[in-house]
Amino acid sequence: MDEQTKGAWLLAQSKCLDGVNGGGRLENIQYAGKTGRLYNLLRRNTVDASDSTLQAQDITRICQLNNIDRAAREYGLLALQKEGRIDITPSKAVAVIGATTTAVLEATSSIFENCDPSDEERAAIFLSERVSEKPVPLDEANKLISDMFSLSNSKAKGVLDLCKSTAILDQAEDKGFAILFNNNNFRSGEYAQKAFRLMQALSAIDMLNVQEVLALIQKKGAIVDTEAAKILGDSLYKRLIGIGLLDRLEVSNNTEAVGYLTSPNSFQKFGRPFEDDPIDDAKALLASLTYGMTRSAAGRGHISFPDALIRKLISGEEVGGRYGATAIGEDYRELEKRQVVQVFKKTGSRFTMKLLKKDVGELARTIISGNAGAQEALLMDGAAAQNFKGPSDTRAEVRAKHTLNDTQFILGALDQMRSEA
Repeated sequence: MDEQTKGAWLLAQSKCLDGVNGGGRLENIQYAGKTGRLYNLLRRNTVDASDSTLQAQDITRICQLNNIDRAAREYGLLALQKEGRIDITPSKAVAVIGATTTAVLEATSSIFENCDPSDEERAAIFLSERVSEKPVPLDEANKLISDMFSLSNSKAKGVLDLCKSTAILDQAEDKGFAILFNNNNFRSGEYAQKAFRLMQALSAIDMLNVQEVLALIQKKGAIVDTEAAKILGDSLYKRLIGIGLLDRLEVSNNTEAVGYLTSPNSFQKFGRPFEDDPIDDAKALLASLTYGMTRSAAGRGHISFPDALIRKLISGEEVGGRYGATAIGEDYRELEKRQVVQVFKKTGSRFTMKLLKKDVGELARTIISGNAGAQEALLMDGAAAQNFKGPSDTRAEVRAKHTLNDTQFILGALDQMRSEA
């Protein structure tokens, strides 16, 4: 497994381990992944690199907003300094070096290796990668990691149980037969083949409906989730989200939450990672811009030309006009928290902003570039868009509501994919 892929798994798995009791056997995964996430928050990837130094109080605020406690912050900064990724001044300001997505992944992997990880931790990462390639029966997974990492049967079972309980791996089971899968089964260069295998488990009518939804997503970049549910029917819609064929993103404000669907294949031209923070950042930027295109009134800062706007952001320009826009101070709070943008107050309730991570902007632009149909993606009630949920969180919520029939469908579909792979 290359260092970037390993780093991506560490970022994703550490988020699963946050706040979980009993995950101590995977503590090096949690530590390295959280440190990598800290690095991603602090990094700056802009045309003008002069703003790559953050003051101590700013770092504290950023970490507090993102639930990184003092111990994780202080030890994480020391680890990143040891890796040569940051410089820490006597005043505890931090200058960030090598600020790219690749740097985040490689640093995360290196920190993990320097922790002398256990065979159980290596097994958890290996199995996540193997399962993402194709679903794996539970008994086969147990034997696989037992043989490869010289684990006793009880230790191998313990790793599997821990991965399932912390949502690192998911399981579909019926009548004693269980198959493991994860969020990333459709995040690879074989998306089309895997989608085809999945559709072999569908009726002719359902297959046509799925093909219609996938064609709409390919044409528009994103579609309203209610539109997809209307085409598919609620049951099939939930099953396709649960198995990971479709990604559901959600933007919310104080009065409602609105979702839209994209394809896990949308970002594949950038290769892996698949669910790491940089790509979730791009999806959050996409969601916020889409909201500004569809529902923000002209008086508060309506986005008429999203591609032109994101081009300006990527080029390092400050956007919002001479006097600023009210919407910028309200609609981009999640992006501020993620340190994707920096917002500046101009006067009164008017603000401007600039992009802190050029590569995140470039990722988001792949969806909206030349894609007028993406303007249909979000239809909120006009209140400010405040929060964003990525596909991993929304998928977990859908899976928690699956019925026995849903689980049986997913098990059959996974078995179909596994058998034909």
